[in-house]
Amino acid sequence: MYHKQYNFIQLPYLRIECPSDGSLKSLCLNFFREVDRTLSTAYEEKYARKRHSTEVLLSLMGQVATQRAVGVLVIDEIQRLTLKRSISKEAMLEFFVALVNVVGVPVVMVGTPKARPIFEMELQAGRRSAGFGSLFWEPMQRGPVRVDPNTGKQRRTEWQAFTDKLWRFQWLSQRDEIISEEIRDCWFELSQGVIDIVVKLFVLAQLRAISTGLERITVKLLRTVYEQELKPVHPMLDALRRGDPDAIIKYSDLQMPAIDKRLLELRKLIDERQEERKSEDAFNGNEKAKKLSTFLQAMGCDSKLLQPLIISAFKKHPNLSLPDLVQIVLGWYSDPVQPKTTKVETIRPSNWHSLPSDDFRYKFSQAEQGRLYDELAAGRELFDVSGWLKSVG
Repeated sequence: MYHKQYNFIQLPYLRIECPSDGSLKSLCLNFFREVDRTLSTAYEEKYARKRHSTEVLLSLMGQVATQRAVGVLVIDEIQRLTLKRSISKEAMLEFFVALVNVVGVPVVMVGTPKARPIFEMELQAGRRSAGFGSLFWEPMQRGPVRVDPNTGKQRRTEWQAFTDKLWRFQWLSQRDEIISEEIRDCWFELSQGVIDIVVKLFVLAQLRAISTGLERITVKLLRTVYEQELKPVHPMLDALRRGDPDAIIKYSDLQMPAIDKRLLELRKLIDERQEERKSEDAFNGNEKAKKLSTFLQAMGCDSKLLQPLIISAFKKHPNLSLPDLVQIVLGWYSDPVQPKTTKVETIRPSNWHSLPSDDFRYKFSQAEQGRLYDELAAGRELFDVSGWLKSVG
């Protein structure tokens, strides 16, 4: 952001990462490196060459933050500081207190559960870290269900509210507008409420639904995507299901590059298929037909109506000249539309999964072999004979 009054560039926020070696001095140099990358300056080269101490670098960070009007400093991957065994918890605490006091901007520290010892030290020495706060994002839970004392109605849980909101962000043509409890329960079982997994499972399921033509999210699809696309996180999620604290700590810093790569691959596959559809030649490379279509569109004819007329004209009169074809197509175009007998569309069983959700063929394609009847509900898909007999006496 450029500030006209003071003639300098403002940085509303600046994000830096803790170095892989866990060094506090390297963390300071990362600050200058990120400012250089954003503003094309040369602070890192200027200050790194002189081998300043950590205290001096902190002071220089304060000067740069003031000069460049840094609004918020975000320090990510803070758990890496625990890798440097020569740095005590007390030294880390002193560093962060000095960082806030010297740099003079709000500091947001982000890390995985492995960084908890750093923040727990802050709580033990709260007097010295006044102003620090921490928020630990645990996996969402399904319950408990609470009742509003004023209305007597059940309040939505955090899990229900989040999934209801996320469910709206779909691009599927056959999507269900309201999420079913069956899908919601399956979604939680597979993701265990871990927000990143919840979102990735949702996105991957949509990409799979688009690429296969299913065009909706189902329990079967969620389980398939989980088994095939989320294998790297199975151990961590199994640990959460068992409630095993030792295993949870072991996998707390799990990276998922394979899943991110798969997201990009599925996205690329969808884009390629869309490009193939766009590039499909309606006239099968017939340049004469293309010219005819362009000419008639220039005369104000609707391109959607022209395409079948032009194809039909070339089938019936393949050897006619372009002016003669213009007259024929224009004659057909100006005639009133004649009613045509609708032809029954036959859909192969292999494509039944793409039909609407209330179609029995779709239900048949999703049910296990020989279990369709068990999937149908009395009074909805099945006639409730017992209820009818009771009603008539």
